[in-house]
Order: sequence, then structure tokens, then C-alpha cells
Amino acid sequence: MTAVAGEIRRILAAVTGRPELLGIPADTPLFGAGVALDSLTGTLLLREIRRQFSVDVAAEDLNLDALATLGTLAAFVGARAAAGGEAD
Repeated sequence: MTAVAGEIRRILAAVTGRPELLGIPADTPLFGAGVALDSLTGTLLLREIRRQFSVDVAAEDLNLDALATLGTLAAFVGARAAAGGEAD
């Protein structure tokens, strides 16, 4: 999960233009306090995750619980990517 979390940190920094996100802890919330993603940056994050990991978080997690924190997202993406992800 460490490699996945690191890549998600890199994606977060890129889509938000906030390099300080490269060092956030795994328990940092992605919405609200913490990263404070809005709907646009959340969509950009999910699009980039799908492109890089072949995992469509929105299609596989209808409640989007995976987006609670960096750690939950990394665990979700890591498990799906290890299982082969989703075909495009």
C-alpha cells in the first residue's frame, strides 16, 4: 500500500496544485478538513487513478467510502489493482 499511497499523494499534489500534499499522513481526510477536495478536484483525482491503476473507484464503490482518507483510498486502489483492476 505504501507505493500506492505515494502515487496517490503525487496525483493529489498535481490535481490540486498543492505540493505540500506529498507529505500528508494516511489518515488525512480527502474531503472537508484535511485535503479539502471539491467536486472538480475529486473528479480529476478519480480520473487519474483510473488512468494509472485501471481502477474505477466511483463504479466499484457506490457509497464512495474509499474516499474517506488517503489510507482508505490507497487500500481500495491497491486491492483492486492487485486483483487486476477493471477492463477499459
